[in-house]
Amino acid sequence: MTTINLPADLEAWARAEVAAGRAESVEALVARALRERKAEIEYIGAKLDEARASLARGEGVTLEDAFREIDAWIAEDEAAAEAMTKAAE
Repeated sequence: MTTINLPADLEAWARAEVAAGRAESVEALVARALRERKAEIEYIGAKLDEARASLARGEGVTLEDAFREIDAWIAEDEAAAEAMTKAAE
């Protein structure tokens, strides 16, 4: 078993979580947090691998094209919001 010293504010928060019944123990809370963080890192790594593979296949778009597409989405959303507002009047 490894001993971990938490900063005072995190230790107090962890103990409060245990006292409130949201965690079995400080150790269980830390283990859960580490598992969740590990899963996030693995997920992001997999998404980066997918993106790199996509680029290697020539499926990438230029930054300018990406911005144009995003601007179009925003314009569509704004038009839809305006139409909803007018319909509600």
